[in-house]
Amino acid sequence: MEDISLQSRIDALTEEQVLIQDSAVAFIAQDEELKKTRASRFVQPGFDTEVWREMAELGWAGFLVPEAYDGIGLGFNELHTVLIQLGKGLVPAPFVATGVVAARALIDCDNESVKKEKLPALVVGGWKPALAWQEARGSLSVSAQQVTVSDGKINGVKLFVPDAGGADDFIVSAAGPNGTELYLVNREASGLSIDYEQRIDGGFYGTLNFQDVAIGERLAGADKAEVILARAIDEGCLAISAELLGVMTRALELTVDYLQQRVQFDKPIGSFQALQHKSVDLFIQSEISRSVVLQTAALFDGEPSDRERAVAASQVKARCADAALMITKASIQLHGGIGYTDEANIGLYLKKAMYLASWLGNATTHRKRYAELTL
Repeated sequence: MEDISLQSRIDALTEEQVLIQDSAVAFIAQDEELKKTRASRFVQPGFDTEVWREMAELGWAGFLVPEAYDGIGLGFNELHTVLIQLGKGLVPAPFVATGVVAARALIDCDNESVKKEKLPALVVGGWKPALAWQEARGSLSVSAQQVTVSDGKINGVKLFVPDAGGADDFIVSAAGPNGTELYLVNREASGLSIDYEQRIDGGFYGTLNFQDVAIGERLAGADKAEVILARAIDEGCLAISAELLGVMTRALELTVDYLQQRVQFDKPIGSFQALQHKSVDLFIQSEISRSVVLQTAALFDGEPSDRERAVAASQVKARCADAALMITKASIQLHGGIGYTDEANIGLYLKKAMYLASWLGNATTHRKRYAELTL
């Protein structure tokens, strides 16, 4: 099963993509037992800063950043190969939050001086931004309403800011007189306080409370801010989906290995036909998800319209969220009693899937959005 999946993936990749993938495979092999992942759980900032530095040294933080700002300027056809491996290794680093979502928002903004200063720092791992846009639970609206800017001050509350404890600055959406605007706010700004909530995967969400916080650099006005946010979130959905693909793939690999090793009635339980059928069903779900990820990556690297991008983002997120939860839950069950213990690594894959499946909208939210966009 694993060999078929691996070979099909290799056949579909270019030489450059294979080299990128190989570097990611070697990277996660350094922590095959997930010791760094476990060490970072529920310890601020919720990820390993040294791991992030190593990723930046490999050039991954600059994947989407144009060469004009010292980045690599590649696309999702290359980036997805790294994201899948990061999911397989449960790598404790804010790669999607910083290197995809926040990076995209800044790349598309109007403030050239900020981009020239901050993007090269992001590429080398010296600056970690986070995007603060959400104001209501379960909402994908990019229109700021509760967080407002007036007389040079920002007031209101932003929810579910991932890995906020390790962020240097926040890209904040706020409602101005003409609509949603984007500002860069330093984490040490007077009047800004952060409350933290533990995530099931061991990381943290931040709730940002703004009380007469002086605005920093203005990144985008009302004519462009919502478009920037929508694209950043859609690209984030694809990136999360690729990571979910890695999570479900590795969970299934571990489970199939376990079924081949666990013996009952003098036979490996993997020889029982019922468990073989179950494993094949799960494998089909992972391969369908892989096809949708590859299809969406190719679309995003073209020139899709905003609507086409949104439709594809919701399609891939709903598909991968459902498949990852199905596979990781079944993996726990197939491991038996040991799968329910915290010491068993298979449980970490379920917890990661639960977090990623909900971040930037769960499957139900995206199916609804897909229907609204296509009907």
